Formats: sequence, C-alpha cells, structure tokens
Amino acid sequence: MHLNVHNEIELKQWEAMRAGNEQAFAWLYDRYFKLLYNYGKKIGTTDAALEDGIHDLFVDLWRFRSSLSSTTSVRFYLYRSLRRRLMRNDSRSNFFTADGSIIEDALKAATPSSEQELIDEENNKQRIYRLKKLLSDLSPRQYEALVLRYYDEMSFDEIAAILNVNEQSARNLVQRGLLQLRHYAKYVIGLLVFLFF
Repeated sequence: MHLNVHNEIELKQWEAMRAGNEQAFAWLYDRYFKLLYNYGKKIGTTDAALEDGIHDLFVDLWRFRSSLSSTTSVRFYLYRSLRRRLMRNDSRSNFFTADGSIIEDALKAATPSSEQELIDEENNKQRIYRLKKLLSDLSPRQYEALVLRYYDEMSFDEIAAILNVNEQSARNLVQRGLLQLRHYAKYVIGLLVFLFF
C-alpha cells in the first residue's frame, strides 16, 4: 500500500477515535502496539515498563480523546508520546550494562560448542570486546537517532521533535553515530564473519 494512502487511513482512524469510535481506537492499538514495543526495546526499556507505558499511553488516549488535537502523523505523535512517558517514568535501562551482559546474552547462541571452536575462544573474546567498545562509545541519543532515522524511517524534523532538540542537532546525532559506526566497521564485520561463517 502506498505510504500516503496508508497515512490517510491512519489519520481517518485517529479522527474517528477522537470522536469516540471504539473500533478506530482498537485499530490504532492493533496497528501500533508492536511498532511502539519494538521502538521502546531499541531505546533500552525493560519489558514490563514498556508494556505498562504503552498500555498507559493508550488508556490516556481514550480517556482524553476529546481534547486531543489533530495530527499529520499518527506514528510520530505516538512515538513522541511514548518516549516522553518513558523518560518521565525513568523506566529506560542503560543500553548496555557495564560488563556487556546484554551483548553476551545476544551472542549466547553463537557460543562455540565443539573443541575446535573453543580453540578460537580467545579471538572471539577480543572481537566481542571490540564490539562492546563500539556500542558503548555510541551514545544513547546517537543510537536512538539512528534507530528513528533508519529503522523507523523518520525525517530529521520528526527525530528532532521526538528527542526534543533542533533539526541540526538531530542531523548531527545521526551523522556522528554513522561516523563512529564506520570507524569501527572493520571490527564488527570481523566479528560477524567469525560468528556466522
């Protein structure tokens, strides 16, 4: 479906929800729950806090529907509202723990299991250390800006509004994050080749 047509459908559902249409409200919930959940996970929110935050967001949308304003982007409105709610509740965890345990958990499936693979363990540890360094050097705001830009395909204006910065700052966050990722790309590529091949 074409993006503009899809956006029109969402805006019609939004207006119907504001007018008290329960089916439109349910449609918006079904359409956005998973997207909001994925966004919250990418910015480091715990599962329980994220589910509560999304639930509370939609409860408030319904409760205050008559006082909600029109919008040109339902997705932008909901992302920004969820982010504000999570920041207010301070429910985001650090992106990566000091010892890198989040990364370790993500890589458990790739842990060597045969004797031959165990021989390469030291090299693997070095590569994981470098990957941890890359991810820890990327600031949470840079990471979030990159997620919004490339995963959620938001404009710099939308990113700026969600992060509560001006457009140039949003552009700078994305550019600096990309430069940093490029700088360490050889380590990531080496790790991925080692793990998957």
